Order: sequence, then structure tokens, then C-alpha cells
Amino acid sequence: MDLFRKKVLGEFPKVDDDVLIPLAWIEAAQKRWRSFHLGEHSNGIRGIDVAGMGRDCTCFCDRYGDYVERIEKHNSGGKADHMKVAGAAYDYITHHTGACVSIDTIGEGAGVFSRLDELHGEHPKRIPLGSYISCKYSEAARARNRDLTDTTAQYRFANLRAYCLWAVREWLNPANGSKAMLPPSGTLAEEATEIRWSFRSDGRIVIEPKEDIKSRLGYSPDEFDALANTFHPQAVQYAADYYYHRSGEDELTDEDLY
Repeated sequence: MDLFRKKVLGEFPKVDDDVLIPLAWIEAAQKRWRSFHLGEHSNGIRGIDVAGMGRDCTCFCDRYGDYVERIEKHNSGGKADHMKVAGAAYDYITHHTGACVSIDTIGEGAGVFSRLDELHGEHPKRIPLGSYISCKYSEAARARNRDLTDTTAQYRFANLRAYCLWAVREWLNPANGSKAMLPPSGTLAEEATEIRWSFRSDGRIVIEPKEDIKSRLGYSPDEFDALANTFHPQAVQYAADYYYHRSGEDELTDEDLY
């Protein structure tokens, strides 16, 4: 891994063409984070990667535009705790103006999403539709009946997982004038620099299976997945629409978002 090569061996990082995110991009974002103070906690997106029975931690990632305030891991003791996670999601939505949560609903996260549906029925004004998103990485990378593309509109994606992870790459890429800010703690740097991508036979971008990443890291890249969840197109749309509605400006067009 690049981080091991640099920190332990003292060697210059070797960046392969198939690495999703170079270590230098992460370090630049961490440097910007250290010198920034977030004034207003509004229009945030919380990405949630819910722990299953086989692992101990649920990850929460809170992103406000270019600033990721924190990535937290909560130990579940190896037990699925849907009510506790749903409660944390509900609190985030109700205590932050224009906030939404994006939940990995493949596996245990489906129970959390179902509980938020129930809470919406009980408190529709406090937790409106659109403020909680079902993030299923296996779904097609489409929005509003068309394929999602990268920022150049040249590349399409094998699935929603590839789109969301690639969106993180584009957000961090200095060639795009990146202003991304990431907290320097945790395992995010190790996870991000271990992920590989390639082109599928039909020309679409695909990310390697999560099991392959886990086999090299020795653990699941849950922090990075929680961050990638904040780039779900519906979550981005919700936060942007709320901001523009509050500011009295016109809403964003499809071209602005995708």
C-alpha cells in the first residue's frame, strides 16, 4: 500500500494507473481540513454504512459541501442495532437545516431505512420524504431516466457503486480545482488508496469487488463507503434544492448536478 510504503519504508509512493485515489490527493484534502472552520451546519449529507452481524462498527460520515466534518465508527458488538442507527439518522435530519442521510440498504441498512419510513409516517414534517435516501450500490447508475456520467460526460458506470466512488475521486482530483477537506484521523487514507478501478468490456467504469479490497486491507473499507454514500445523486439533489430554495435562487439544473 502507498501509505505503508511512505510511512513505514520511507519510500516515495508508487501510484498505479488503476488506483482510484492517490495518497497525495488525500493528504492535500487533510491539509486543507486542518486550516478550516465550519461555521454553519446546514445542507449536510450524512453517509451511513450499517454494520452487519459479521462486523462490529457502523460508520457515519458528515459532509457539508467540500468539508467532511467527521467520520465516526460506532461499535455494535457484532449485533445489528437498527433502532439505534435509525435514531441517529433521525436526530441528524431533525437537528440540521436541509440535512439528509444516505444509507447503504444492501443488508442491514434496509432495516434502518424501513424504520425511517415509519418515522416519516409519524412525523412527516420533521423527517420529510427525500431527507433519507436508500443507497443500493448494485443499482444502475441512472438518474431521471438517463445514464449518469463523469464530469467530462465521456464515461459511464457499471453500477451506482462505481458512480459514487468515482464521484469521490473527481471531488478530490486537483485537476478539477479540488477544495475537498477530509479529517486526518481514521483509516480513510488506507482504504481510498487500496481501491482499484478498470474499464468493463462495454467501456463503462467498474470498481473491483469489495471482497478483493478487504482481502488486501484485512478489513472492510467502511469509512470510504460512508463517504461515497454522501455522493448519491438523490442526496446531492436534495441538499442542493434545499439550499437554493432557502436562498431564493433558481434550483439547479440536471447539467449542474450531473
